[in-house]
Amino acid sequence: MNLKIIKKKFDKYGYVKINNVINKEEILRLQKTIYYTFQKYKSLKIKKKLFDNTKFHEALITLRKDNPDSFGSFYDTIQSSINLYNIVTNKKLINIVSKISGLNKESLSFNGENVRMDGPYDKKNSLGWHQDRAYYFQNRDGNKGLICWIPLLKIFNELGPLEICESSAKDGFIKVPRKKYKKKRYSPQFKINERMVKKYKKIRTLADVGDILLLNKNTIHKSGKNSSKKFRFSLQIRFHDMSDKNYLPHKNTMIYNKYEINKMKNNSIDISDIQF
Repeated sequence: MNLKIIKKKFDKYGYVKINNVINKEEILRLQKTIYYTFQKYKSLKIKKKLFDNTKFHEALITLRKDNPDSFGSFYDTIQSSINLYNIVTNKKLINIVSKISGLNKESLSFNGENVRMDGPYDKKNSLGWHQDRAYYFQNRDGNKGLICWIPLLKIFNELGPLEICESSAKDGFIKVPRKKYKKKRYSPQFKINERMVKKYKKIRTLADVGDILLLNKNTIHKSGKNSSKKFRFSLQIRFHDMSDKNYLPHKNTMIYNKYEINKMKNNSIDISDIQF
């Protein structure tokens, strides 16, 4: 693995996929955590290839449809799994993130780590074209750190691979108004209009268990359409530079985010007005 070549590709295209980074045993342990936690809601007897078993996915689909509150509880429980954090702090992963981002390992921080569970034909939580920079203000210019996306099962076309606008990060951060939903369980979005992404080459990122996908925070991307009969499981992590003089801890990013939204509306609020 030549990280210098990989970094050049990352800098040029705003993303890079690297094969066989995470040990498959670590992925399997997280799969087991998800499966055994689900037993609280539906008893299943599956011994091998947990995420390939159609009964597991059918039970997930049924739970989300018939009891969304229980599905939400199941989803939230998974996010505190030790096996999730074992992957986040994987030494090989941290070394790669450090080399590609150009940041010291000692300066890396992370947040937004979560296991996504995207069901078939899900429109409520599927994100349209966006930049993660719009949601994560830890480093204000968006160029210190990166996003890491890790599939927890093999990603094939019908499962809805992540879609990327190649080299879009070079155009920087695009400020767009936040779209709100009146209905419950819809994720709020800073959605970029389809017209604005026409000029970019679109990439669909097929990936296997153990692979990782790294993205610039300003790279425009969106969730792929899951037209299969399975849930798409993936782990997402946002890495930041906490040695940056403008670094904002998590609580302060929430304040800053609100001010940014207001500034988009009326251009009357400046970050210098905020007291942290």
